[in-house]
Amino acid sequence: MKCTFKHALGLLLTAAFFAGTAPAFGRNSPLKGIFYQPWREDLALTPSDWDQRMSRLHQDGLDTLYIQWLRYGDTDFLNARLKTGEPIIAAILDSAATHGINIYMGLFSDPDYFHALPLPLPDLTGYLSSLRTKSLDTARMFVARYGKHPAFHGWYLPEEIDDLNWQSPDRQQLLNTHLRRLRNGLKRLDRHKSVAVSSFFTEATSPEAYAAFCGRLLRDADCLLLVQDGLGTGRTDLCTTQKYHDMLHETAGHDRRLYWVVELFNDELPGPGFSGKAVPPDQFHERLAVVHELFRGKRLIAFSLRYWLDENARLSEHYGRHFHQSNQNAGPEILKKANPPKNP
Repeated sequence: MKCTFKHALGLLLTAAFFAGTAPAFGRNSPLKGIFYQPWREDLALTPSDWDQRMSRLHQDGLDTLYIQWLRYGDTDFLNARLKTGEPIIAAILDSAATHGINIYMGLFSDPDYFHALPLPLPDLTGYLSSLRTKSLDTARMFVARYGKHPAFHGWYLPEEIDDLNWQSPDRQQLLNTHLRRLRNGLKRLDRHKSVAVSSFFTEATSPEAYAAFCGRLLRDADCLLLVQDGLGTGRTDLCTTQKYHDMLHETAGHDRRLYWVVELFNDELPGPGFSGKAVPPDQFHERLAVVHELFRGKRLIAFSLRYWLDENARLSEHYGRHFHQSNQNAGPEILKKANPPKNP
């Protein structure tokens, strides 16, 4: 989908507008949450490391951490321990409570999930049933240990919803059934905890069709819906993302369960593999500019903690200087102009 001159110019002006008014946010940080993907290497951290991470998030004005999974295939983080002996989940929850950070807890994530989505409907039905069983078993074990922890705020479903594999009515019905049954099972464990799920677009459907699809998900599945901007993976460019975002705002912008995810990375590995690197500050400005004033007052989430704290990109420090500061200390903002899209 090519960028029109109108969209390109609008995006540039929006980026400049967004940067120029950034100090007006003051303590009302535009970003409210951030994702965290647990990996085995993180078991080398200590409770002190996690305390420093949560302190940084609090200082940056973020109030929620979305843990993408408790189990990733055969890797079980619910029972994993840090090198100092403490359970990693206990360390995260305790440090989060200390600094006022809410935790959404992911469940079971299958590394082969996207390979299974094209299965024929009967096979896909059985596959999703198996996923539900594993996620609900994981949730029950978590609740038995940490269900009353003050930092535990809700659940995150790791099954990301694309715009390719759920286009037919029967597949959409299957998806809604899966999400409702999973949500209902989690509500039986604690009816007060919210349930969140994420979605992304790849231009497999038009902005209008995708926005309508998201509207139906919000209505039928009754979950918080976190829509990814697609810019880190290279699925779309800035102008295309702007079109999808604007249509979402027009169709479902009134629904406060609709959240937007800003990807803080670029995939540097061509093909099906993945090698993420934190974006430089100017691209960070561009991606925030896509949502600008339309998402003020709604939840804006970053992906992910690993890139946020990257020592080379220093996005957390950059954000603190340019976006999250008191009005009294707000100084003039200078934004490097984004390069115009190549397809006017």
